[in-house]
Amino acid sequence: MMQSTSTGARHSNKNSPRRRRSDYHINGTDESVSSNVPKSAFKAISRENTTPRRNFVKGVISVSSDLMDENAPSTQVKGTQHKKVSKASEKMIADNSSKKKSSSTKASSPLKDECLKLLRAKQFRSCEIMTMYYLSSVSSTADDTDIYNHKATAYEILGDCALNQDQLNRAVSFYKKALSNLKCLRSPMSSSSLHNILHIHTAAEANVKLKEARALAKLGEISEASSILDSSVPRSHPLRTFGISMELGSMYLANARHSDARRSYLDALNKNPYALEAIEKLVLLNAERSEVMKAVNQALQTRHEKNGKENVTQNDVPIADIITAYFYSDRPTNSHQMNALSQWKKLHLKYPQNVHVLLQMALLQEKNPTCDNPHAAEVTFQKIRSLDYHFVEGMDIFANLLAKQCNVSELGRLSSDLLMVDDKRPEAWVALACYHEALGDSDKAIAFVDKGISCDEQNAFCHKLKGSILLSQGRPDLAGSCFFRANEIKRDIASYEGLVESCLSAKKFKEAICTAKEAMAFAPRDSRALTLVGLALSKATSSSRDNGGTDRAKKALRKALTLDPLALRPLLALADLYVADVEFETCIDLLKKAIEDGGDASLTGTSPMISNVYDRPVILHAKLADVYSGNKMFEEALTCYHKALSMNPECLEAQRGIEQMENGMKGFNPKLNETEDGYDYTEYNDV
Repeated sequence: MMQSTSTGARHSNKNSPRRRRSDYHINGTDESVSSNVPKSAFKAISRENTTPRRNFVKGVISVSSDLMDENAPSTQVKGTQHKKVSKASEKMIADNSSKKKSSSTKASSPLKDECLKLLRAKQFRSCEIMTMYYLSSVSSTADDTDIYNHKATAYEILGDCALNQDQLNRAVSFYKKALSNLKCLRSPMSSSSLHNILHIHTAAEANVKLKEARALAKLGEISEASSILDSSVPRSHPLRTFGISMELGSMYLANARHSDARRSYLDALNKNPYALEAIEKLVLLNAERSEVMKAVNQALQTRHEKNGKENVTQNDVPIADIITAYFYSDRPTNSHQMNALSQWKKLHLKYPQNVHVLLQMALLQEKNPTCDNPHAAEVTFQKIRSLDYHFVEGMDIFANLLAKQCNVSELGRLSSDLLMVDDKRPEAWVALACYHEALGDSDKAIAFVDKGISCDEQNAFCHKLKGSILLSQGRPDLAGSCFFRANEIKRDIASYEGLVESCLSAKKFKEAICTAKEAMAFAPRDSRALTLVGLALSKATSSSRDNGGTDRAKKALRKALTLDPLALRPLLALADLYVADVEFETCIDLLKKAIEDGGDASLTGTSPMISNVYDRPVILHAKLADVYSGNKMFEEALTCYHKALSMNPECLEAQRGIEQMENGMKGFNPKLNETEDGYDYTEYNDV
């Protein structure tokens, strides 16, 4: 620790060896240190024939460089200005600045300049070879400071060349050598303690450390990368830049350290309030809107105070509206999603050609068709493609929408276009998987989904699509692992639905109930979560014949219908429970009320089961007809079947129901002639 200035002034030793004055340069000192250097220390330094004590100067020598970008060699640190400087200090600083000019002139090298030109031109192979010549010529320099300077710059350039040529281990090695040379430029006292050795002191060191962490992350060593970056530049460190905060946030998110990722993204917003990617990640991490708004407002206030402005000007982007739209879009309730869509539409009026705003509108319209007209999502996606043909983001959702509509021809054109635009993005392969799944080729669909996952392992939709295909193939165990991975990447009700369905298909009823309760804890006001609880309880009850479980299942499904009156899934599950308990009258009243309420445009729902709002009355009439048929009310059943067919002539449920009724009237019931393996052997009775 620094001793008192009076003691340091008295205990000067004339017999001690003289040191170079460059050891006491204070240019580029750390802000937390330079402002605390006492005036008497500068007086002691300026005295002739005296050697100041080492603990007076904690500054580090800055290294000149021509680039200050994070992705290029950057070893120059701006000097910290002292608020109050004595005359002796000013004289010493002037002397040191003149010496620094001569030192920097001496440190300049034509080879270094040529290497930097090649690096800027992205000629990495040529740059690497020239930098090796540059590094070999460094030993001829007389001054140790210049040697460390040149070596740090050379190794950093070599690391950049190796990183851009995917030689990741070499890049890590070069960055470590560059960092060790940068640390040698510090004063002896600042390099002696363990704290100073482990921590970063200059912006140049922080930049090299960030590059080293990025190289390690590309190698797959994400835990090690985040550990060394966090330990070297702690959260309270003044050199924790915006880029470091964003990089740590992505690393923590990849390691499922959600609380640390949330803190890092909030730190990034404190440094740059317009980092929309950080806002998107915070929405994904279920952060509170209030804390995000607080961080953004503080950053905006700091920025405008620095620019001499008190309030935000009218030309600024309405960041508060954008944050509100993001958070409302992620909410499961229908009212929040309606508000989110109105916010995005308001932004669309202000920025009409903004493809990103149109994408957010399309995602909401696809997620909840009742927020807008039935075909609004398809129209919005088509508008995005007309504005920017090469826009790929979100096109996997558009492909899934076309697959739900059985629009195979349009789906084929979309997948072909996406592959031509960029075959290294997962959206193209997801579209191709949806196309083959629509054609009935599930094996090819899974192969293409795997290709999409290899392009981006953090794409949750790829894992959910693969789980859905595996579930349709009757492979619930593998499907469950896919939905579990999707839920790890992004927790949402769709992933929980897949998990519960996988558990139920595998007859793992306890796991299904636990997963459904976890979904309800995640989104207590979402009708889909309550529906999962009701479905899991009903299936478990039917296997164990527990009447108490049936009552709990009915209660959960009724509550789900209260939250979302137009949700089909809890309605049909509740109807099945009534039929199983031979409560036909209650079931008929429930379905009739649902049909009547379905005509009221003021009622809205968020059920993902509705691919088209016009499918709802068809499904309800077919279900009501099944209930009438089970209650021996054949005339009413036949009327409902014909009504469903008049709405949709391709309704398979209605066709199958009419066929069964006709066979029943003729005294033939195919269900009575089926054996346990599901095959009908009546045509072989004569044999």
